[in-house]
Amino acid sequence: MKIRTGKLYLFEERVPLRTHQILRKELSSGRETLYISKHSPQQLRTQFDFDPSMFKTLWLSPRPEENCIPPMNLAIFEHRIRTFLKENPHGIVALNGLDVLEMWNGFRPVLDVIKKAQTIVNKNGTNFILSLDPKNLNPRQVTDLERISDEIVCSCLEA
Repeated sequence: MKIRTGKLYLFEERVPLRTHQILRKELSSGRETLYISKHSPQQLRTQFDFDPSMFKTLWLSPRPEENCIPPMNLAIFEHRIRTFLKENPHGIVALNGLDVLEMWNGFRPVLDVIKKAQTIVNKNGTNFILSLDPKNLNPRQVTDLERISDEIVCSCLEA
């Protein structure tokens, strides 16, 4: 699968295997990536062996560290995305942790921030990739995310 620039992709998968496969491919072709995750940067580094200038990681954690975004602060979350996209005109933002943001902020505020990011992505030819297990959200929330996504990639989920 090849992703097209200027699109928001929703990957529905229990574990972000396809998401990681696509990101490795895009990184290999020289596209800078910002990966915002509910997992620690150290854990992600074991799965992505790329130059830190190409592959930046942020952890959804309240720790007072530079590589963390407090999950209860959507303003910081949005600012970090905007800054990355401004500095990397062909970049990719990937989010694996929407459920964590939703837990701290409620779904509507998180959806509003995703919509703002999508507007930027559509205008400037970057990409936003949402990776989530649909079982971690209610069906209406998944439908709302599908509605705003430019492309949906579903992996078959076990029952």
